[in-house]
Amino acid sequence: RHDALFVVGSLDETLELRGLRYHPIDIETSVSRAHRSIGESAVFTWTNLLVVVSELCGSEQEALDLVPLVTNVVLEGHHLIVGVVVVVDPGVIPINSRGEKQRMHLRDSFLADQLDPIYVAYNM
Repeated sequence: RHDALFVVGSLDETLELRGLRYHPIDIETSVSRAHRSIGESAVFTWTNLLVVVSELCGSEQEALDLVPLVTNVVLEGHHLIVGVVVVVDPGVIPINSRGEKQRMHLRDSFLADQLDPIYVAYNM
């Protein structure tokens, strides 16, 4: 018998919301499976709000349909309220040469108003 703790994923990448830790990939996987028009997605926090950025791989007419879908899938699957849903064009989420999402670069672009989104919904 031994006491061991196994951590899957980097603790540096976890999000802390309402006193709990969440791995971004778990939320992003749920969002990507919510609709056939969602390609990549990325999450980060901004002033205690969860921000979900989703790439729209379909018609721009579907952008408004994604907001309630993303909000509901995160609420039902992770018991988190999404503060901001950002719908962007494919290829906007930065990915490094190893295939890792650069969430902090995405967050910086969002805060600097450089994303050029299709649609932004503030669920407040």
